[in-house]
Amino acid sequence: MTTDELLTTLRGSKTDLARFVETMQRKQLPNLVVPATAVRAWQERDPQTWAMVCEWLATQGKSVVQISEDHSQSR
Repeated sequence: MTTDELLTTLRGSKTDLARFVETMQRKQLPNLVVPATAVRAWQERDPQTWAMVCEWLATQGKSVVQISEDHSQSR
């Protein structure tokens, strides 16, 4: 699947994955840092679309770096 085909599919989904892919493509990023909660939400809301994005990431040599949203502060 080409990037344009993927973006066309994503724009019809109920997720914000199109924005995610557009950012990675436009800025030629090798990876993108996103909250782990966002990834879980994509997986739960639209697993087929998330699988397409994962496949696209793999073919592009890109990856997602998930970060924890732990807001506790050490003192």
